Amino acid sequence: MLQLLLAVVILSGILICGFRRVKLLTLSFAFQSLAITFICIIAGYNTKEVHFFIIGVLTLVIKVFIIPYIIEKSIKYLKVKREMDLIINIINSFIISGLFIIIIFAFFRNLDNTYLKTGLFLGLVGATLMIGRKKAITQMIGLLTIENGIILFEMSVVKLSLVLEAWMALEVLVLALLMGIMIFHINKTFDTVNTDYLSNLKE
Repeated sequence: MLQLLLAVVILSGILICGFRRVKLLTLSFAFQSLAITFICIIAGYNTKEVHFFIIGVLTLVIKVFIIPYIIEKSIKYLKVKREMDLIINIINSFIISGLFIIIIFAFFRNLDNTYLKTGLFLGLVGATLMIGRKKAITQMIGLLTIENGIILFEMSVVKLSLVLEAWMALEVLVLALLMGIMIFHINKTFDTVNTDYLSNLKE
């Protein structure tokens, strides 16, 4: 069951690389976070450790419900439906995500730790989204995808205290709220959320 859920997480990462519509990106992120929620719950059931259940519940509440709701409200206000001008086009994004999978699983072929491999993949996918897209709202989804990768990486390498894990989850929520407010004010001031345009203002 865990392997199936991790495969779903990888698939969602591939789809995130290829979607232009912000709504589909948000749904993919929420679906990915839901799969991670189940992974945490199953890990908690298998290990009998309460902190896995807690981080699973926090992931469910914050990343499956609250953050997608914030993004959905931002989409409606900003009237941003899709990315039109991509730095890395869709085909190349799919190719890059496929290369990430091949390289990671080949490099760590002797390591029986799918959490680590999937976490690294999500980190690279999120970084690609942040680099390859111009709109701040899609770059935020990339940052959140990296954080999902950190959760899986943390599950594979070290055992953090419950307090620290809860703090990380709350930081993500605060980050999403702050970025939502920033995007709102940027759009109000410059009538755009295209970071490529904003970077040209200082030239």
